[in-house]
Amino acid sequence: ATMDIIQLYGGKPANFLDIGGGATADQVTEAFKIITSDPQVTCILVNIFGGIMRCDVIAEGIIHAAHTLELKVPLVVRLQGTRKVEAKALIATSGLDILTADELDEAARKAVQVSNIVKMARESHLSVKFKDDFQFTKPKAVGLTPSFT
Repeated sequence: ATMDIIQLYGGKPANFLDIGGGATADQVTEAFKIITSDPQVTCILVNIFGGIMRCDVIAEGIIHAAHTLELKVPLVVRLQGTRKVEAKALIATSGLDILTADELDEAARKAVQVSNIVKMARESHLSVKFKDDFQFTKPKAVGLTPSFT
């Protein structure tokens, strides 16, 4: 489904990697090394549906890999499943420019869009950097006072 929806938005998937239910930070880093070794890669889309694997564990692996490898291509991450909120908080507070999406459709659209921008920039011998506008804030407890008229 992931590769199909990328194609639906006009993208051309280069690789598909299933890291399975027991991925570690080192395994995610190795996967990113393999993917980024191809100079034609213009974006990485991580689509996780965390039923078996907790999303926060995957997020930690993604953050570790992005820090370790100093990624030069945009990274779009879609996480759904167990501990999704915690995973999104980890990504938002990581200090990394990771684009996020709640739905696969949105993630694929973002990935194709930034991939196209990277391609155009490379053709013009420019570099580009992407920043997500998502700002994570912890929910605050709100006290309500009843009012009567």
